[in-house]
Amino acid sequence: MLYMLRRPWFRLGAVALVLLAIQTTLFAEMKPFGETVDLMVLASVATGVVGGSQFGALAGFIFGIAFDLVLVTPFGMSPLVYGLVGFLAGYTQSLTFQPTWYLHSAFVAAGSAVAVFGLAIVQQIIGPRAPLGSELVQTAMVVGIANGLIAPLALPVQRWCLGIKRVIA
Repeated sequence: MLYMLRRPWFRLGAVALVLLAIQTTLFAEMKPFGETVDLMVLASVATGVVGGSQFGALAGFIFGIAFDLVLVTPFGMSPLVYGLVGFLAGYTQSLTFQPTWYLHSAFVAAGSAVAVFGLAIVQQIIGPRAPLGSELVQTAMVVGIANGLIAPLALPVQRWCLGIKRVIA
């Protein structure tokens, strides 16, 4: 039993359930500037930033599946976009030389904004029509900035999920 508790995917699943509960209860009511902050995107991008592109893609898929279970949009849109954004966050982080904490937060903010645009594009193709234009830009900015501010709290949680020890240079 203890061996299973140390597995990264078990920890990611447990964190996904906790974040899903927080997302659908507390953050559904707290809307800065009229927009909902997306914790599942935050976790997907943060996993990519701390664990690399493979972990980011797989964690994004896990968090996307968990979030799609409570959404009314076509099933599979969130895992597709979250997995892609988690992969891109891990890939762009790997291109930097000795990233700092504020660079990690910037990657999370940018990845969260890209996820909002990605979800809107996928919705235009396969699902209900999403608003494009200034409303989408406002949503992307609010989600990106909010997730960038929460990132210093999310990054250690995702390191714990993956069992990564932080290297301080």
